[in-house]
Amino acid sequence: MSEIAPQRPLRTRLLLSAGGFLLGLFVGSVTTVVHQSVITIAEVDMPWGLILGVLVVTGFLVGLRIVVQDRLVVLVAALGLVAMVFMLSQASTGGSVLIPNNLWGTIWAIAPTLIATIVVAWPRLPQRHRGADNGTAVTA
Repeated sequence: MSEIAPQRPLRTRLLLSAGGFLLGLFVGSVTTVVHQSVITIAEVDMPWGLILGVLVVTGFLVGLRIVVQDRLVVLVAALGLVAMVFMLSQASTGGSVLIPNNLWGTIWAIAPTLIATIVVAWPRLPQRHRGADNGTAVTA
C-alpha cells in the first residue's frame, strides 16, 4: 500500500524539507557530541548519553513523521541527521574523533541510520473514523 502525501504545494514541501534537513543536522550534532557521556552507578558505567541520544533521534523522526505526514520531509531530515553523524565520525585535522572505536561508538554509528530507515519505510496505517461502521453490527 503506497502512502499518499498531503496535497501541499511544491514550495511548501521544499520549505518543510529544508527545515527538516537543518533540524536533522542540529539533532545529529548534539546527540553525537553527548553519546559517549556515562554515569557510574554501583561501579557500572551507564551510557546515559547513548540512551538519551537514541530516544531523541527516535522521537524526532517519529514526531516529524506524525506531524508532517510526508515521507519526503522525514527522509530529508533523516539524511541531514545521518550526514552529521557521518561527518562527526571522521578524524579531525588534529586527530581527535567524536565517535571512538568502542562499543558505544559502534552502536551510535549504526543506530541513527537504522532508526531513520525504519521510520521512513514504516507504512502509513489507515485512519479510523469515529462512528464509522466496522461491519460487525447485528441486524434483527
